[in-house]
Amino acid sequence: MLTRQKPFGRRRAPIAEFKSLEEEYMQGELSKRSERAFAVYLTPLFAVAVVIILIFSPESRALALEIGAKSFEFGKDWILRGPLK
Repeated sequence: MLTRQKPFGRRRAPIAEFKSLEEEYMQGELSKRSERAFAVYLTPLFAVAVVIILIFSPESRALALEIGAKSFEFGKDWILRGPLK
């Protein structure tokens, strides 16, 4: 019988990750280094959650309508001005 290297199965990909690194040396060079990183990974579950929030949120629908109306207005002006030049 084969034994598994990982007893609890495969690890799922994280949705978000925060990394921090701080180094400080005095006599051995490098006197203070600080690094911080925040990453949000687009997993299928996270993408579905964002889409559901955007669909059911009235503010996001209003914003989408505003963006659509402005792009339609700019597109109309661009098309009408195009043949004149």
